[in-house]
Amino acid sequence: MPDSLTLHCIAKRHSGYWSARCLDFTLYAVGETFDEAKAKLDAQIMEYLYDAIDGEDREFAPQLLLRRAPLRDWVEYYAIFAMTRFKWLSRIAYPKLIDLALPPPPYRHA
Repeated sequence: MPDSLTLHCIAKRHSGYWSARCLDFTLYAVGETFDEAKAKLDAQIMEYLYDAIDGEDREFAPQLLLRRAPLRDWVEYYAIFAMTRFKWLSRIAYPKLIDLALPPPPYRHA
């Protein structure tokens, strides 16, 4: 078993609060600050992994560990990733990305 796990997460500032999402497990947390939202999401991830691997939900581990966010969230993640890697792209694409942004649909948890 690997000693570390790379997860895909996004944090956003909204008016008055921060949200943080884990795309690999479709987990979501909010806080008044970035650090608070991140800490809550980290705690959720640890509890989720414990429940799926060692806890009472072990029998459902394959489904729980392969639960992914909707395609829309992954597109947003990789758009942000590309813009942070290629500064010139952010000058071109970011205004268009903002214009196309729609409110995210509600999550459907299993």
